[in-house]
Amino acid sequence: MWQALVDALDMVRGQMNFKRLTLTDITIDIPRVPKNKWVDRSYREDVKNKWESSSWGRRLIVQKRRASLNDFDRFKLMLAKIKRSGVIKQELAKLKKENAS
Repeated sequence: MWQALVDALDMVRGQMNFKRLTLTDITIDIPRVPKNKWVDRSYREDVKNKWESSSWGRRLIVQKRRASLNDFDRFKLMLAKIKRSGVIKQELAKLKKENAS
């Protein structure tokens, strides 16, 4: 079994099988045995910014935000989506009408 050394802010450094990991293109160069401070600093500087700007990271942020909504916020979101789709339909109808003539 191939294993990787995993270290994150919310967990203790340890080994994990590659089967359980999902690899990304985000990497950092680290010394052979880095201190926790060094890993923490490089994570905050490099990895966090790259992750939040990736599409996967943005999608997870949106999921967490939507999971934290209460009933009224979900209701307001539903109304906003209905209003937005109505505006889009009107604009598309105008474009079709202009293109037809």
